[in-house]
Amino acid sequence: MTTTTTPAARVLDAIATLEPEAGLFAPGAVTWHCFDEVEAPTVPDTIETVRAIRSVVPDFAMTAARTSPPVDGVSWARYVITGTLPDGTTFRAPAAMAVYVDDAGRVVRLEEFVDTAQLAGLFAALG
Repeated sequence: MTTTTTPAARVLDAIATLEPEAGLFAPGAVTWHCFDEVEAPTVPDTIETVRAIRSVVPDFAMTAARTSPPVDGVSWARYVITGTLPDGTTFRAPAAMAVYVDDAGRVVRLEEFVDTAQLAGLFAALG
């Protein structure tokens, strides 16, 4: 995991630990994924989704993270989603996340971009 304190790094840390730091997310923060174009509340939905994924794929991780400080209210994270499926096969999917912050530095929106074809095994395992 990255050691910087960019908003994107803080979000990746919250996902890795399943415990967002106090004040990280603004009330009403939403998460959007490119593959379904649905907005959902970031807290608790995003954390609960990762918790559900880890119940099937315990080694699910976002590795090789690189983040950037906010420019015009957007901090970027680039990372690789990895894990081992119950049948022993592994998956790897490069991804990017735009982390939108308000004037107080709180996250108001996440937008994740990933090729779902590379995650087909994960989606199948999740049912």
